[in-house]
Amino acid sequence: MARTRPVLPVLPVLAVGAFAIGTDTFVVAGVLPEVAGDLSASLRGVGWVSTVFALTYAVLAPVLGALTGRLERRTVLVISLVVFALGNAASALAPDLGTLLAARVATAAGAALYIPAASASAGALSAPERRGRALAVVLGGLSAATVVGVPFGTWLAADLGWRATFWLLAGLGLLCAAAVAGGLPRIQLPAAPGLAARLAPARDPRVLFTVLTTLLFMTGGYLALTYIGAVLHPATGGDGTGLALLLLVFGVTAVGGTVLGGRATDRWGATPVLLASVAGLAAVLVTLPLTRDRALTAAVAMAAWGVTAMATQPPQQHRLFSIAPTSGPLLLSLNSSATFAGIALGGFLGGRVAGDGAAGSLDLLGPFGAGLAALALVTALIGVRATPREEATATAAGPPAATPEAAGKQS
Repeated sequence: MARTRPVLPVLPVLAVGAFAIGTDTFVVAGVLPEVAGDLSASLRGVGWVSTVFALTYAVLAPVLGALTGRLERRTVLVISLVVFALGNAASALAPDLGTLLAARVATAAGAALYIPAASASAGALSAPERRGRALAVVLGGLSAATVVGVPFGTWLAADLGWRATFWLLAGLGLLCAAAVAGGLPRIQLPAAPGLAARLAPARDPRVLFTVLTTLLFMTGGYLALTYIGAVLHPATGGDGTGLALLLLVFGVTAVGGTVLGGRATDRWGATPVLLASVAGLAAVLVTLPLTRDRALTAAVAMAAWGVTAMATQPPQQHRLFSIAPTSGPLLLSLNSSATFAGIALGGFLGGRVAGDGAAGSLDLLGPFGAGLAALALVTALIGVRATPREEATATAAGPPAATPEAAGKQS
């Protein structure tokens, strides 16, 4: 269908919203000691601030995706960003831990609604041959948060207090909402006739195995990444600057991995890119005990980790959007749910494996994570085999685009 409005100017706006949410997701870990001191709470208790956010996101993403699947995308995006901003404002004003946890639930609800809707919008507005790159631009906002947003938010908290970080995120959310409202065309995805029809693809074996693949490799990666400070202690000697530099390497290469995954998906298809990236992630994790004792080898490992971990996301989203375009928001929200469930589960299992943090226990985190990545390869292959040959040929060209109103009408 003809498009009367260029897509590229819209994608950075969507990416900035993803950047704000990515920063919010990961910056909390860097300010937990300050939050605990200010609210007179234990560090373990304040740790629930991150866990509650991830679990809320994981639970609400598919629910909100199903409930809002028939709504025009621009409206959904604006609502999600406003809720996100209000949740951060409430977090900044929280007088105690209970109030802060409730505010984080609201913030996660906005985030859970935004990321799938932004990905679906990018996919609908893009030509099939450029869909992987479009999805990579939006996901690049999440990756960029690990490079810029998290260090800056942590620095701001150290200088002006942890509440200043949440005020900054609230303001960024409102600015993004204004940009989406004024700069995004109306996007009306092809709608299934009812809620039952939109939920039906979630029972498709291809969807189930795709989402399970995401859960497994995210859990495997976060087994070690949650405790990366302790894992890399032999390489850094406990020096915070050294750890920050290694995390910077990870963040920069993660952005590159997102871009590479999107471009490679457009060129070679989702399946080979996914299999290669997950296999690469497994290789990085299984060799982690051999690379974590020196700064140079640790830097190489972190670079490879960043590339392989983030290269997985564009092909996963591309595949889900191709399976059932009319249920795109729901399916992409299921993938987001699996991502955050993997983050929470990886941290939980990693704590059980690492135990008291002894060197031998820390050496097990990488290989355990690699085992889960290997299982992800198996589920990915099962999902591919579940696709009928004629359907695989049909979906290679990508799902149908948005309606003419979605492509070019500005209301």
